[in-house]
Amino acid sequence: MSVPITPLDPWISGFIEREFPHLRKDKTRGRIGSRVEIDNVQAVLLDRLISYAASRSPFYMERLRGYERVPFSELPFTFPTDLADQASRFLAVSQSMIRRVVTIGTSGTSSLPKRLFFADEDLKATEEFFLHGMSTFTPRGSIVAVFMEGSSPHSIGWILRSALGRMGCETLVFGLIDDPLEAASRIDEHRPEVIVGLPAQLAQVAGRTLHRPDFVLLSADMATPSIRRRIERRWKCASFDHYGLTESGWGCAVECRTREGCHVREMDVLVEVVDPNGKILPEGEWGEIVITMLRRASSPLIRYRTGDEGRILPGRCRCGSPLKRIEVLGRLPRKGAGGVPLRLHDVENSLWDLPLVDDFRLSLECDGDAPEALVLTLAMTDHSEGILESVLQSLGKIPGIPEKITVKIEAVGALSHGRPKRDWNN
Repeated sequence: MSVPITPLDPWISGFIEREFPHLRKDKTRGRIGSRVEIDNVQAVLLDRLISYAASRSPFYMERLRGYERVPFSELPFTFPTDLADQASRFLAVSQSMIRRVVTIGTSGTSSLPKRLFFADEDLKATEEFFLHGMSTFTPRGSIVAVFMEGSSPHSIGWILRSALGRMGCETLVFGLIDDPLEAASRIDEHRPEVIVGLPAQLAQVAGRTLHRPDFVLLSADMATPSIRRRIERRWKCASFDHYGLTESGWGCAVECRTREGCHVREMDVLVEVVDPNGKILPEGEWGEIVITMLRRASSPLIRYRTGDEGRILPGRCRCGSPLKRIEVLGRLPRKGAGGVPLRLHDVENSLWDLPLVDDFRLSLECDGDAPEALVLTLAMTDHSEGILESVLQSLGKIPGIPEKITVKIEAVGALSHGRPKRDWNN
């Protein structure tokens, strides 16, 4: 059975045709001709970006000084601490052109929050990506329920509503889920064909509704294979993964119908994967995701180290597009027991794979940077003898897990989380 090509492909092909017709390799297909075509356009966009940033952004005027003739792969990295310490110095436009300012808190108690600035054309670029990315699975004229932040202008829900309105969709933005039963009631009332939300939040709602959506987009946090299976099994739906972060204008990459990695919006975002020393890794190898925003007008972002672990998948997608695909596991692993890397992704994947686990909260007790114990609070639908033993056995197989695991039990629905995204202290 043939798989439809990702809608990002003809969208990007149209952009190249309009803006760089001289770089087109095949002008008759209505889709990207080859990988070379993308690379050539990105090279032009990079030259423009570096010139723009070095002349307009105070941060990059200083950071890029002395790097005028250096290859892109040798340019210095930008770090989250730079955004926290010098946010306003990234600006390359007047403050009067800024339409949205976003402050992002961090999990570290002493870390300063990051601030990001978006102009009209930055927000419009995100809307275009949302439109074409959502069209992968969203029927025209359908009802879409969005359980993400959307009350303020130019927020994720706001932009999604604007994008989907161009497809004739009725988009209902409910905000993040505080009460799974209330969210389930809204789903049953409005009967959406498509639901958008955070994986762990939708896992609390799936199975509690009479209505079943056809498609679910999981976004803004890691979607492990086990949580996807849980949601799909309970709703008998197909789930799609989206990787984005505020630094990328919320949108970065989304799965096509093959669901074998997320296609990158490559006319807006250039993705690299590097090792801890900053060396660029070949396709297929795991490392840290690094992004460069190729057309960001308000505040350029060049070689930004995201702190997320991922890889670029080798080869062309089965859908036929040469657009790069990425797979992301979540935050970079921390030092685990015996010095072995410990991934939150592995722990979450193990727990969501246990049908009787309804929710959980994790924390690590450390001596310096070495974890001595994992403290796990579980909400379970069954407290039968042997259940906890199966939990401990499953966790014990994970590389880097501390030998000591303390388990606490709470009633289903009793757990609260300080942030919508899961981390070691949430």
